[in-house]
Amino acid sequence: MRAISTGVSIALWVATAVAAFGIGWFTPPPQRPPAADDLVAALRSALGEGDVIERQRRTANLLERLDLDPLPEVAALYERMTPLIDSSELAAFFAAWARFDTLGALDHALSWRLPDQREQREIALRAAIQVWAQRDPAAARLAAEEIGTEIPVVNDTLQHALVTGWAHSPEELEGLAGYLADLPPLQPRTLVIQTVARELVRGGGAEAALGWAEPVLRDEGYEPVFKRSVFKAVAGAAAHWDPERTAAWALEHSGADYATEGVSIVAKQWGRRDGEAALAWVAQQPAGELRDQAVREAFGEWTKTDPLAARAWLVEEKPAALRDPALEFKAKRIVDHEPELALGFCERIEDSARRQGCLESTAKSWYAKDAVATETWLQQSSLDEEARSRVRELTKPNEQRRRGPRRPPIGDNPR
Repeated sequence: MRAISTGVSIALWVATAVAAFGIGWFTPPPQRPPAADDLVAALRSALGEGDVIERQRRTANLLERLDLDPLPEVAALYERMTPLIDSSELAAFFAAWARFDTLGALDHALSWRLPDQREQREIALRAAIQVWAQRDPAAARLAAEEIGTEIPVVNDTLQHALVTGWAHSPEELEGLAGYLADLPPLQPRTLVIQTVARELVRGGGAEAALGWAEPVLRDEGYEPVFKRSVFKAVAGAAAHWDPERTAAWALEHSGADYATEGVSIVAKQWGRRDGEAALAWVAQQPAGELRDQAVREAFGEWTKTDPLAARAWLVEEKPAALRDPALEFKAKRIVDHEPELALGFCERIEDSARRQGCLESTAKSWYAKDAVATETWLQQSSLDEEARSRVRELTKPNEQRRRGPRRPPIGDNPR
């Protein structure tokens, strides 16, 4: 069943040995496990439990007692049960295995090479590397990089598992930023940073993520693009958990180039929980396109979670500074299924230039789908003949097909 090359095996063995001497992984569990046959039978019974909570409790208690003696029989049981159990149950087994025999767990997972085993292999690798990274990030990084080099298809899985465990290793967090900064930029690194931010919030709330990000953002040695990724990921994850605290933190960085989207990021997350409070906070920020974007983000999320309250706010809100961007957003959102109502929202915009732009863009979208109905509206609209001519400029046919008809947004009843 060995699937790891000689070079990778040696690297893993060395790293595992170092970790074992350092933290005593191979110390037997305090409670001696039952005989192999008894443990297998108990696990088979637990995995067959119908109650989810009871099943998780029983299997967790039994896996805590796993060691090398019954391991072959238990591994055989889980392989047989793999088509019948879910990913979390398979991950729990490999996490338990990795606690005392990381090399064996990784080696076993890498032996699954058949096409129908790829998903299970990634689940197992992720669990083993994550456990290792929480205890010894440096050794886990070495192993992940060695395996990822030899088997590139699992590299993304290994990276995310590595940083997931690393984020729960408080004494080693200082080195995590350096690892992230060395990754190739743009989307792959951004996704890994987002994983770190979520795990930090999971483990210690907003303060844990904000506290980790602070020295990174203040360090002149990091590239601006890396700082921007860290700020956006941490602001988003922390604001989801504690928007008020994150709002204050984002404003502390508001003058930095990496933080230009801070108000919008916080407003979006806050809008999901309390749209009115989010918009009240946005109203306190300097006027301009950044604030307008924050209004659209907060109002858009509020519309998804509580469309009636968001609609009421839109009707009652008086200051054009906040209402106008929200009216634009609303018109754009419903134009494909309620064009006349969308134009009604445009007409309520107080700023004349914005009102004109909203009316033209909305009417143009409608004209591309129903020129006759739009023409009837145009004849009685406030648009001058020049603006009406711009509306009649047909969109290219391929763009019309690509846009196509849309269903009304879920949870959005414009009436």
